[in-house]
Amino acid sequence: MFPELKNLIPWILMLIVISGCDDRATQIAREAADRQAQQNTEMAQLNKEVTSDTHQLVEADAQARKEIVGVHHELQAERTRLDTGWDTLEQEWRRIAGQRRTESMLVPIAGILLLIVLLGFCWYALVASRRGDDTDAQLNELLIQEIAPDEPPLLSIGQKPQSLLGRSPSDEASAE
Repeated sequence: MFPELKNLIPWILMLIVISGCDDRATQIAREAADRQAQQNTEMAQLNKEVTSDTHQLVEADAQARKEIVGVHHELQAERTRLDTGWDTLEQEWRRIAGQRRTESMLVPIAGILLLIVLLGFCWYALVASRRGDDTDAQLNELLIQEIAPDEPPLLSIGQKPQSLLGRSPSDEASAE
């Protein structure tokens, strides 16, 4: 069982043989053997307790490792959720930046379109003013005189309108 005990037993027997059959020596040898047996029993009990405690320690260590692995998996899952959230947020930032770029590009385009429309209107006004038709000129002259009259208004209630170009309204109606 114990290598120390195997080595001690021959020495104890040799002491008994050398000392003779003395009762006192025999009694001491028996007491020594009893003490040795008691110590061996205690050592065996202690080894059992150490083995049991070691087994419990190994089980507790295994359980702790399982918990660490579980926490590690939870951390990985949380990191994955955070990465996904970060990616979603970054995509949203890119989408908003793209909209801002589009909106900022539309402002100059709208300004250019407004300028083109304004230039088109001016061109039309210039072309229309060069036509040989005096109708616009007559209307402009009439409006100027109505807005800022130096003379009595042409369109008075109960009066016939006078032509500024020297034609009567009946001549204009027959020309058409």
